[in-house]
Amino acid sequence: MSLFDFFRKKAKATADESGPSPHYVFAHYALRTVAISSPLEFLAACASPESEKFLSSILRSVEDQCNRKACFDASSIKVHQSRIGDFPCAILEMPEPSEMAQAYMIAFVVLVNRESGIPADMNSVDSKYFTLEKSASLSGEPCTVLGSWDESMHSNYGSGPAPNVTDFSLALNELVS
Repeated sequence: MSLFDFFRKKAKATADESGPSPHYVFAHYALRTVAISSPLEFLAACASPESEKFLSSILRSVEDQCNRKACFDASSIKVHQSRIGDFPCAILEMPEPSEMAQAYMIAFVVLVNRESGIPADMNSVDSKYFTLEKSASLSGEPCTVLGSWDESMHSNYGSGPAPNVTDFSLALNELVS
């Protein structure tokens, strides 16, 4: 799958707002699909001065597929370039979630380190895609859940850290190490 194959898929439009929100689809499906299909290109796009334009094009596609506008625009997504252990990472700080399972943050970690350099086959790069999701405890108090995705499956690591970049990064360091 190439970087923009996600955009070619068209879901059937619905007249109402049933189904997952654009916020959910953007974080859990669209970004993941683009990131996992082209890890190094995704990191480069997030690190570029054109990152807002890149994210905006993905968000527009999600809005088209969901047949409704997102409650945010790409300018409200903060991109942080980071390292998780020895690995390059992009952390995307999303707008405040309004529904359960929407993401506070997304982290995309590319599993290449400085010693190994960029592999000859850039399509064979391993990566990890993490989400920090809005949840609620049994008492109804707000909390987070730390999750991850591969090409098709979601994993749940249980209670997550506070929804800030520092605590999210620390939790990721424990998972990736």
